[in-house]
Amino acid sequence: MDGRRLLLVGTYTPDSEPPGEGEGIYRVEFVPATGELATAALAARTPGPSFLAYRAHPPTVYAVGEKAEGTVTAFRVDGRGELTELAAASTGGPSPCHVLAHGDRLTVSNYANGVAAVYDLTDEGLPGERTEAAHSGTGPVSDRQEGPHAHSAAAPDERHVLVADLGTDELRVLRDGKPAGTVALPPGTGPRHMAVAGEYVYVAGELDSRVHVLRWNAQEGTAEHLGSVFATGEEAAGKNFPAEILAHEGRVYMSNRGADSVATFTVHDGGARLEHTANTPVGAWPRNFTVVRGHRDEPDHLVVAAQNGDELRSLRIDPATGVPEDTGHRLEIPVPVCVLPVPVRRIHRGDEG
Repeated sequence: MDGRRLLLVGTYTPDSEPPGEGEGIYRVEFVPATGELATAALAARTPGPSFLAYRAHPPTVYAVGEKAEGTVTAFRVDGRGELTELAAASTGGPSPCHVLAHGDRLTVSNYANGVAAVYDLTDEGLPGERTEAAHSGTGPVSDRQEGPHAHSAAAPDERHVLVADLGTDELRVLRDGKPAGTVALPPGTGPRHMAVAGEYVYVAGELDSRVHVLRWNAQEGTAEHLGSVFATGEEAAGKNFPAEILAHEGRVYMSNRGADSVATFTVHDGGARLEHTANTPVGAWPRNFTVVRGHRDEPDHLVVAAQNGDELRSLRIDPATGVPEDTGHRLEIPVPVCVLPVPVRRIHRGDEG
């Protein structure tokens, strides 16, 4: 074994909405010691896999099919990064853009009609019975918030899932898969993605270009809004559109489309307050990204999908400052929009055909 890690990359395809030049899900070899991105190969042809999720037992990858008649597809993954399609299911709505595997359930966010589809998973990891959590409401940004738009889901504890509704400026609370209230955010936030760190939830505001900090109460199933900071360190609403957000080792990272950067925030007061500390330039329109942890003395990295740059970039996280720095390593992939690390046994160098 040479320590390489497996990454799966979702793309837009000619038959997805929006369309793109990708062919489906790609597998990529990542070298943690150097940040090198190597050997991109097609792992599965599937329409519009714009977001991916992983469940370890059994090792299953889930991919949305972002199109007019939305789907979610389950794949078995092996140590070579080969994907075998197991089953596909309707999501009950158009434009599914996010999937979360949490315990024995799968939650898919349908952007166009705002429906969150919740599936019970079988012992084989297949999507079973589906229930639908619909919503209603609007927001002040008339061209983006004319109705509900479920954009992602996150699990702050074992029983609850939060659904970020960009159209209504709310986090919708699901308890045991069923609607159990909402958490209001400031008007015009446009919540997109969330990062959970202990009792705190950090929300990327796509429309107000801010990061919002909430304290989650698991017993009550409610949250308190504590404040927000600018996504890039300065006012940029309407010019910059945050996308992915992750918490890692006392820092919060967020990709910024428009500024074309990844922002670093230092966590203070145990998680209750964020301080913007750096912007690291990346490729054009950085969408999703992931943290790849190093082994032993190896550094941690961010791997960023630059959607409009048709490439992945790797950034080394400085262990002293927490700020990611460009390694110079690039890998061409058409319209990459999601990067998923998959912790399966990796192949030896040269085993790939």
